[in-house]
Amino acid sequence: MNIIESIHDRALLGANPCFADLRTWKAQLVLLSAIYGLDLDPEGVALFKKHTGRSRYAPPPGGWPIVEFLVGRQSGKTEISAAFVTYAAVSAPLVRGGQRYALLVAQNQRGACRNAFARVKAYFDASPTLRRMIVAETQDSLTLSNNIVIAAYPCNPDGVRGLIVTGAGVDEWEFFRNSEGYDTSAEMLRAVLATVAMTGGKIFISTSPGGQVGHKWEFYRKHYAKDDSSVLIWQASAPEMNPLLSADYLARMREVDASGYRSEVMGEHAAGLSNLFDPEALDRCIARDRRELLPAAELSYSAFVDPSGGSRDAFTLSIGHRADERVVVDLARAWHPPFNPSSVTSEMADLLKTYRVASVQGDRYGGEFPRELFRRHGIDYVLADLDRSALYLELLSNVNAAAIELPDDAQLLRELRELERRRGPSGRDRVDHRPGAHDDLANAVAGVCHLLAGPALEPPMLWGGPSPIADGRPLTIQEMNKHFFGD
Repeated sequence: MNIIESIHDRALLGANPCFADLRTWKAQLVLLSAIYGLDLDPEGVALFKKHTGRSRYAPPPGGWPIVEFLVGRQSGKTEISAAFVTYAAVSAPLVRGGQRYALLVAQNQRGACRNAFARVKAYFDASPTLRRMIVAETQDSLTLSNNIVIAAYPCNPDGVRGLIVTGAGVDEWEFFRNSEGYDTSAEMLRAVLATVAMTGGKIFISTSPGGQVGHKWEFYRKHYAKDDSSVLIWQASAPEMNPLLSADYLARMREVDASGYRSEVMGEHAAGLSNLFDPEALDRCIARDRRELLPAAELSYSAFVDPSGGSRDAFTLSIGHRADERVVVDLARAWHPPFNPSSVTSEMADLLKTYRVASVQGDRYGGEFPRELFRRHGIDYVLADLDRSALYLELLSNVNAAAIELPDDAQLLRELRELERRRGPSGRDRVDHRPGAHDDLANAVAGVCHLLAGPALEPPMLWGGPSPIADGRPLTIQEMNKHFFGD
């Protein structure tokens, strides 16, 4: 029984409620047929040619070994990947003398593997026939009676080494990064290719597209619309794959982010989209094994904050100083939600006092609110003269010139590595984090680097320098509080 017959069979894959109306899955069924080289009717051939850019439907015996499903969001990517992996597992012959695997490889994000595995398990929960094949079950794996283990793995290449795999579904390949923010997509694909070397198993990549840059863009250019390529790439918009998407939803997506709409909905690689920092250039700026520097009496410090209301984003602070021609980031700290902004501001104020800083810069978030919070502690909150994108582009110049020293902070470095640069419609570049990521700590660091390395600004207010104490020595914390606040 082939995969299409299994989906039509209400006792097998077709028992899953998602396949209640197969008329809405027409394009996906053509894709699954092509993966295995099954016959297509004239309408199916037309769909195949439209979405693969090929001039004919001429599958190799047994279908294509590697298929990329490159589509917009809400196109059924993860569901079809789960159907593919489930079929690869249940249709495999009995394995004697060991086990083999059917893999789902997902993003290295909390819940991604759990969600991918849940999609596979739903096929077994819906079908008593499939459920009877389960001989062992854990939170993240199913062992079947044919000695095939279905498991979901994060995009860590080392995690799948040594496995023998009958079929692998690779979900959101375009966005594979490890916990430190490094792109693992190329290494992950090589690792998965090795796992199917002994079985001839297929690899099904399902993902939304990224930018027109890097090895994934070159992979697309090499294989899309190439009649003789051994890799099949199917590209389509979300409305073409999912006719249930409402016109209102599509209109809202277009209105909210016109440039993102091209990739997130229409399934097109974004022109002018790239990672902001070169990984090697960024690595050269890291002070290895150093998280923070204690304040030094002979140095003058500046500080930048990225405020938050305490429910969604982190409230972050960065403090730095200038050392000859380099900017040194002494510390970068984040307070993660949920929190009380007043309490966090109080903690920040105490920390700022130890570095003799009485003026911080930050963006216009919250209007008067953050300024009032810092004012209660005798600290001026000055609005930044540059927006976030401009701060990042200035930071880029300093990173490329190795004119900055960054702390070895995993969260900060991950945020910096995940920043994306996009060409705006007016020609002005825009920098932002990728969907689902954050840049609160990176923004604070970019801000303090601007204060220390950017155009000449008014000098920051400092506690220290010429002392009101008769002997001219620097103020102690107690004398500083008494002098400035009378307590």
